[in-house]
Amino acid sequence: MVNYILMDIERIPEMVAGCPHSGDESHLLREIVRTHQALMNVFTREVGMPGARLALLRLLAICHPEELGVMEIARRLGINAAAVTRQVKEMEAAGLVVRSVSGKDGRYRFVRLTPEGLSVFQRMHERAHAFEEALSASVDAEDIAAALRVLALVRTAIEGLR
Repeated sequence: MVNYILMDIERIPEMVAGCPHSGDESHLLREIVRTHQALMNVFTREVGMPGARLALLRLLAICHPEELGVMEIARRLGINAAAVTRQVKEMEAAGLVVRSVSGKDGRYRFVRLTPEGLSVFQRMHERAHAFEEALSASVDAEDIAAALRVLALVRTAIEGLR
């Protein structure tokens, strides 16, 4: 097995010879993905909640005490309705949200935060801010501003591809 791996490593230059990459290109997308993966792993541990769940709580907290439809939540968060429904079911079981039934067809359609959900959001929101401050302390303000500009440009380019 080791010899097979070594043989493949030795063949890498030959195997990539036909690839249109010289090896000195900027790999912005790869670095964004790697950074996102590392960030989300640490974020969940430090804040105590996955970023996706906090985003959903934040949206509901902004609208509190009003309710939002699942489709509207999905649209605003840029995710599919099935993912919203899964999150909402878990959050309902934890007492963070309540769902209401649509008068038209009797299916669950609307969601709002419970008082406990609002309290949890406030605590997690504070932890998220503390985490961001801790990260920002190790990066120069000028570099943060440059990163924000670059990420906004990348996001605009991605949205243009849709």
